[in-house]
Amino acid sequence: MYYQNIETFRGLIKPSDINDFSFLKKSCSSKFFESATQFIKVILKIKIDTENHIEAEHFDLLTFEHMTAYVRSDLISEAKDKLKVTHKLYLSNSIDSKDDEILSKQNLILISQNIHQPMKIDINKSRGIYSAFKDLVRIEDCDEMSHMNVQYYFGKHSDAIKCLFNKIDSFTEEKINYKILTERCIFSREVHLNSVLEIVFKVKHAENDKLLLLSKVYSIDHKNVSAYFETSISLDLNKEIKKIILDLFSSNCSTFLNELEFLNLRPLSENRPPKYYSRNAFISCKKAVNTWDLDHQSMGSSQFKINCVSDAATHLFAYCGADFNWRNKYDIGSAALDYSVRYFKEAQLGMAVTTYTNFTKISNKTLKFIHHMVEDSTGDVIMDIEIVAVLFDLKKRKSVVVPEEFRLKASKLLIDN
Repeated sequence: MYYQNIETFRGLIKPSDINDFSFLKKSCSSKFFESATQFIKVILKIKIDTENHIEAEHFDLLTFEHMTAYVRSDLISEAKDKLKVTHKLYLSNSIDSKDDEILSKQNLILISQNIHQPMKIDINKSRGIYSAFKDLVRIEDCDEMSHMNVQYYFGKHSDAIKCLFNKIDSFTEEKINYKILTERCIFSREVHLNSVLEIVFKVKHAENDKLLLLSKVYSIDHKNVSAYFETSISLDLNKEIKKIILDLFSSNCSTFLNELEFLNLRPLSENRPPKYYSRNAFISCKKAVNTWDLDHQSMGSSQFKINCVSDAATHLFAYCGADFNWRNKYDIGSAALDYSVRYFKEAQLGMAVTTYTNFTKISNKTLKFIHHMVEDSTGDVIMDIEIVAVLFDLKKRKSVVVPEEFRLKASKLLIDN
């Protein structure tokens, strides 16, 4: 078995990944290589008995936060139970990947009893898409329901958008300033610890200084789509930039994604509630924007904002009776099905924010509610987010009927404008 130049990781370099000399930390290289190795285990469907690191080289190159890094791996079967892997970590800063500089290199031997079996890696090639992100689900990404928390879907998706724009920027003289206006996310399947993800984009619309992207968060190990996104982005979309974007998406792209058709997301069933929160809103969360909450523009990230509403949902459900003790007694959790976000204002460092919440619809099994995140000092709405969620059995991993006691308390918070 011999495979060459398989991309096994793609993501952003974070501020904490860089040392005082503006070089990538060796620990960061090790983290990326760990992701790449897990990626290989997943795509080859092998259980590793032993992992031996032979050698590693690191090269001191000037590296800046929020640049894109990626790993390409060579696989050679040296014996029926032995696989030699060579990882190479690159800094993506060129138009042509052949000109990208190498940051680090690692050789290792994987020992497994089933390496001798015939193995096929399913890689598809398609035009009209761009694969922007590959990484695994880490333990810190998972919540008490043992699946990746919604904030990390948005966090990884935001990283993928930045990786996409980093690539677009490699064709331009100046970096493109862009702003996410709206995000829609429909959740399809859970992903869990050590699942391997790929995020793939398709351009739906590029006109009038607005770029509309469709994207899929694809679970490579389960071969299914975990979440679908539709993202509206504001930017200076002049003829040159538009051509660069369309040319990038028209080139051949390698992907593990097996569903290459991108369909429009289903429409929301009812009209959106007003931008401002209701007079009977429930105060569900209070937070402040800190340094670790910032994105590449030094503003509160989408992950920070979704983290706030994730916590807000816990407080909301507890108020309605689904508190910690009740959840543990009946082994009930909750899961989001649909998030629809509108961003109105940036959340700046040090800003205190409050989330106000109302239910908009209570059905037999589904709950629909809306959060408004508000800046405390001015009363300005930073964002609103409409959510469809369910209570579900943690053992059966299926939704359950909304309890009557929960329904009665929730009805008091039905939006009243």
